[in-house]
Amino acid sequence: MVNPDLLKQDLADALNAHIKLLREVEQIEVDHMDAFTFMMRSFGFMLDRSPKVLLGQDNEALNYMMFQYYSLLTELKYNLILNYPYARLQGKTMKEVVEVFPTTYECEMKQWWEEKTGLAIEETKQTILIKELDY
Repeated sequence: MVNPDLLKQDLADALNAHIKLLREVEQIEVDHMDAFTFMMRSFGFMLDRSPKVLLGQDNEALNYMMFQYYSLLTELKYNLILNYPYARLQGKTMKEVVEVFPTTYECEMKQWWEEKTGLAIEETKQTILIKELDY
């Protein structure tokens, strides 16, 4: 299993990426505000408990937080591609904007979830195929 310190580093890197994004936004085009708002609200849900998890020693809570973070980040990418393909922020598509957020231990956390719950995560069961997100 992934060392908790490495997971905490990924979470700290995600928080830093979010802070950098907020700090560097100079202007949001009115026609793209809905995409930006959706993305920011998504990050709010994804990172909501992160300070408590970073300060705590509960490895189970950390694993669960990171499993959710990675899963929701992938879901955010799908939503941005499907619902806001036109939206740009400072010359980048919204999907390009979120590519800087870490996904280092995504596979390991999905494996952890499968082992914990006995449920299989089937990546190929998406209802819509988006070639940009194929791996």
